[in-house]
Amino acid sequence: MIRALAAALLLASALSAAAADRPRGGARLEQPRVAAEPPLYPTRSTEPIIFIWPPENMPLAANAEFILGSVSPATAPFKINGVPVQVHRDGGFLAFLPISPGTFTFRGELALSSVTTATAERRILVPLPVTPAAAGELAIDPDSLTPRFDLDLRAGDWLTVRMKGTPGKPARFRVGKGAWQDMRETNAALGYYEGTRQIGLGEEITPAHVEYELDPGWGSAKAKGAPLVSASAKNSMIATVKDAAAGYVGVKTGPANGFLAFPLAGTRLLVTGRENSSLRVRLSESLSGWVDAKDVDLSSGPPPRAVTGTIGVSRTALGAAVKIGVSEKVAFDVEPSPGLDALTVRLYNAVGHTNWAVNDAPDFISEVRWRQEATDVVAVTVILKKGETAWGWWPTFDGASLRLEVRRPPRISEYKPFAGVTIMLDPGHMPSATGSTGPLGTREMDANYAIALAAKGRLQRAGANVLMSRADPLHEVSLVDRPKQAVERGADLFVSIHNNALPDGENPFAKPRGFSIFYYHPQSLSLGRAVHEAYRGRIKLADEGLRWGNLLVARQSAMPAILVENAYMIFPEQEALLNDAAFRDELARALVEGLEKFLRSARRKP
Repeated sequence: MIRALAAALLLASALSAAAADRPRGGARLEQPRVAAEPPLYPTRSTEPIIFIWPPENMPLAANAEFILGSVSPATAPFKINGVPVQVHRDGGFLAFLPISPGTFTFRGELALSSVTTATAERRILVPLPVTPAAAGELAIDPDSLTPRFDLDLRAGDWLTVRMKGTPGKPARFRVGKGAWQDMRETNAALGYYEGTRQIGLGEEITPAHVEYELDPGWGSAKAKGAPLVSASAKNSMIATVKDAAAGYVGVKTGPANGFLAFPLAGTRLLVTGRENSSLRVRLSESLSGWVDAKDVDLSSGPPPRAVTGTIGVSRTALGAAVKIGVSEKVAFDVEPSPGLDALTVRLYNAVGHTNWAVNDAPDFISEVRWRQEATDVVAVTVILKKGETAWGWWPTFDGASLRLEVRRPPRISEYKPFAGVTIMLDPGHMPSATGSTGPLGTREMDANYAIALAAKGRLQRAGANVLMSRADPLHEVSLVDRPKQAVERGADLFVSIHNNALPDGENPFAKPRGFSIFYYHPQSLSLGRAVHEAYRGRIKLADEGLRWGNLLVARQSAMPAILVENAYMIFPEQEALLNDAAFRDELARALVEGLEKFLRSARRKP
C-alpha cells in the first residue's frame, strides 16, 4: 500500500505547495491546472515483482546492466539470477548484474514464504561478440562495411573505407566502375582492413556503391556497400536556415560533434559536402562545419558574401544594442572576453567596408572596433565601459543589420536582492518525454515539477518574480521553447530543474552519486558556482561537481543559465527522498540560497 501511494503523495504535496502560492485576495499566480485525463501518474501494478528498467527486448551491447524495479513485500528475500538484491524499505531495488550475449534473461525470485516463491522475468538482447573468420574460410563481413551512410564529396576530400574479413589476405576497393585501390590490414588478429582515396580536382563521380574484394583472383570474396558515394566539381547548393528553427540551429565541428556557431533564420550557407543527413557547410576559407539537413532549405544561387556597413550603438531598457550593417544574412559567432568586459562578433563569409561607428550608449559601451581578421572573416569587438560586465547577449537580424543586444546586470537591491528580479524555473521533461523513472515508477517530469513549485514558493516569498516554463504538471513544452520563453518573457536568470539517471551498461555503484550543476556560457559560471556551493553545504548527497555541459537549455546566451541535476531517480534511497516534501523543500532552499549569493556578488562587481 505504501509502495502504491508513493507517487500520489508526491502529487498531493506538489499541489499543496501550489495552493500555498496563492496571494491573498483570491488572485492566482500561475496556479497549476489539475487535469483529470490523462492521469498524472500511471496506474501501478500489484504484482509481487515489478521490473521498471530495462524494457523488454531492449538491445544492449555491454557486459553488465543495471536493473531496477520494486517488490512487495519489501521484507521478503529477493534474488535476481541467484544474486541477493538489497531492497529499500519502500520496496524499490537497484542491481547491477553481468549479462551474456544472445537473448539474456533477468529472473527475479521473491521468497514470499518458506514454500512460496514469486518469479518474474525480463529479457534483453545482447549482440554476439566479434570473432575472427574461421581458418581457411575466405569471407567479408557485410555488417563491417564502411562508409555506412551516403556521402557527397568535393575535390580534396578523403574517402575512407573499411571492412572486416579473413585475416592475412590482400584487399582492395573501388567506387562504382572506377580503378581498384589497395587496402591495408590494420588488425591482423581480427582481419580489419582500411583504404583511402582523395577526390581529384575536377573529378566527377556519379552516385555509386563501394565494392570490396578480398584475395583478388578466381576465388576472391566480394561485397558491395549499400550507401552511395558521389563527387562533384559543379557549383554547390546553398542551405538557408529555416524560420521554424530560428536561433537553435547548430553548425557543428562534425556530423555529431560540438558546436561552432548558431546561425539565425535566413542565414545562407554554402554546402560543400554531405554525410547521411548532415551537410558540410563553408564558414570561411579555413573553417567548415556541419548542419542538419532538416533545419535548412536547399537551393541554387551564388555563395554568401556579406559586406559590413555602419555600426551603431543605442541604449535599450536592458543595456545597449549594437547594430552591424550587413548586406546579407551570414553565419557568425559571439566570443566573450575572459572578464566579460568585451564581446567579439565574428562574421563569416564577410568583407569589411565599415566607415562609421556611432556610439550613443557611452555609459555602458566604451568603444567598438572592427578588423578584417581573415580574407572572408570580419571581427567586430564591443568593449564595455570600465567596471561594466555583460550579463548576457542576444543576436537577431533587424532589416539590413545584425543586432546584438548586450545586457547589463539588472538592478539588485542591497537588502532584498530578489526584489524586481525575474527568474525562469524550467521543470524538465513533459508527458510526451517523461525523463527517467524510479524503481517505484516515480517519473522525473513529476519530481522536477514538484521541486520547481517548492523553489517558486520560496523565491516569491523572497520578492522575486517567478516564471514557470511548464504552467502545469501536464503542460507540453518543447525543448527549444523553454529557453526561448526565458528570452521572450524577460527573465533575468534561467534555472532548468532535473533529476539524473545513467547510460545503460554503466555501473551505478562505481562511485558515489548525487547532485551536479551544469553551465555553458562563461557568464553562467559564477551562477553555477554559487548554486553548487549552496548544494554542497545543505544537500546530504554526493557532490558530483560543477560541470560545463553542452545542453540546449543552458546554451541560450541572453542571461545566466544553469541546469541542476538534484538527485538520481534510479536509486531507491534517492527516489524516496524526492517523494519527501521536506527534502524537496531543502533542495529549493539550497537553490534559493545559491541564487541569492550570486545576485549579491553580481551587485558588488561594479
